[in-house]
Amino acid sequence: MIKILRALLLLTLNCTALGFSARIANGGGYAIPPQTAKSEAMGGVATAGVDDPSAVYANPAALRSIDGNQIIGGLTYINTISSVRNSGVKSRNLHDDNFVPNLFANYHIPDTQISLGLGTYAPFGLATSYDPGAFTRYAAIRSELKTLFVTPSLGWDPLPYLSLGGGVSFVHSSALLSRAIFFGPFGDGKIRITDTANAFGYNLGLLIKPTNTLRIGLTYRGKVNLEFDSANVAFVDATAAGGTLTRSRATGTNVPLPAIINFGVHWQATPDWVLEMQYDFVRWSDFQHLKARFPAPLPGLGGGLPITGFLIPQGWKDASTLRFGASYKLSESFEARAGFALEETPIPSKTLSPTIPGADYLSLTAGLGYKYGPVNIDAGYMAVFYKTRRVTNNVIETGGDANSFPFSGAPGRDKYQIFQNLVGLHATYKF
Repeated sequence: MIKILRALLLLTLNCTALGFSARIANGGGYAIPPQTAKSEAMGGVATAGVDDPSAVYANPAALRSIDGNQIIGGLTYINTISSVRNSGVKSRNLHDDNFVPNLFANYHIPDTQISLGLGTYAPFGLATSYDPGAFTRYAAIRSELKTLFVTPSLGWDPLPYLSLGGGVSFVHSSALLSRAIFFGPFGDGKIRITDTANAFGYNLGLLIKPTNTLRIGLTYRGKVNLEFDSANVAFVDATAAGGTLTRSRATGTNVPLPAIINFGVHWQATPDWVLEMQYDFVRWSDFQHLKARFPAPLPGLGGGLPITGFLIPQGWKDASTLRFGASYKLSESFEARAGFALEETPIPSKTLSPTIPGADYLSLTAGLGYKYGPVNIDAGYMAVFYKTRRVTNNVIETGGDANSFPFSGAPGRDKYQIFQNLVGLHATYKF
């Protein structure tokens, strides 16, 4: 047992190094729910029906429902096509390709009702990048959030029809924010802030199996606060003031990874057909503002306009998602899957910005599973159709900071358009 766990840990750490190098695209808010190609192909459902080691993420109670000991790994390719249009001028997100890898494993302790799991994955992240000269530059030039979860988990069967589970996550993150600052007739300044943060989180799971064909799952993922309290700041003053570079520090920046509740029902309708639905509730209302303090004020306009910090309202709201998935066994080796999801955005019109563009969306999904002996190969595709949003706010003109100079060159309504392609490929080995 110890040898097996050590091998799983080494595999997880190796995947961790790969996962941290991935740059991630934004989904609902900055969450990325589907973690495997199978889930992706079925609209993102997994809470009640997960039957592989990704239960570490989807529902740790389901670790008890996995057939044998398994390892699953793979990646999801995310292609994002998004742009902002204002007064006939368009600014396009240049960061359109992302790869998100993950790895999970489980182990059933012999002669007990306990199973262990271990996983590394990235359920949150964003990456947007715009031309430094575009009209969106006062709201965003480059924005990036990377997260990496390493989670050991445990599942337990106190009763034949009831499973409980939980896990504790070590969360490593990094963040980057850069944008221009408008100094009126004196020209533009520029600020770039980078930092890393470590935190801990947890998730709890419940799985009820009243019959052989019905499973009901419920999970709760706790809130994680990413506290970026020792950020590196690179500030370039307005060109007319000499374009002087100042390096400093920033404190007080907090980014919440919200609490999430998932409820799902998995029904084996016939020996060949499986139907599943899931409801997700995400407490995005914890993200009310983005702020930073500069203990040593930045010398704007050569010190004539000291910058002591910024406060950018967000005012996000809680959001819900409905997911539906189905699978059909074509033969002993092949399984076809499909699904869809309806998700509401947490971002209100008054604070919508190029940094994290978002809208209500519809996802249409499909995929295929292939089984050959102890190996399963799963492929999934998800097309995400975001609703076009037309908003009137001053975020592009001021960067969202009420204390900023208003830039008068981009009046009128902003039009946000987004589309995403997600392609997942995972392999599972049973040993």
